[in-house]
Amino acid sequence: MHEQGPHIDVYEYILEKLDSVPHLEAIILLWNSRPVGWAADELASRLYVPTDRTSEILQDLIRQQFVQQTPGPPPRFSYLPRSEEQNEWMFRVDTAYRREIVRISTMLHAKASPSVREFARAFRFKKDRD
Repeated sequence: MHEQGPHIDVYEYILEKLDSVPHLEAIILLWNSRPVGWAADELASRLYVPTDRTSEILQDLIRQQFVQQTPGPPPRFSYLPRSEEQNEWMFRVDTAYRREIVRISTMLHAKASPSVREFARAFRFKKDRD
């Protein structure tokens, strides 16, 4: 993760870091329940998405170093407090989402899916080479 300058606002941060509303709601739930760990099926029932989709979301958040996995039957997932800066951003994200849930949800829904963005990048790359 590169350092965020003071010029970035919480909405830009959310758009840059999170792919969907379920990603946002998962990380906020884990942030607010820290240091408690959750099983994927427990999170799925709170996020109202299937467990397999929740597992994908959790893997995305692990790759982004927002979440850590603790082994065990079942594995548990919790917020990963990597830095004070990340904790400050999470506080801002949580506060903004509580105040402007519709605006932020709409903003994330309007964002193209990761696969669509990847396809567009590949197409652009091919076009530039031609």
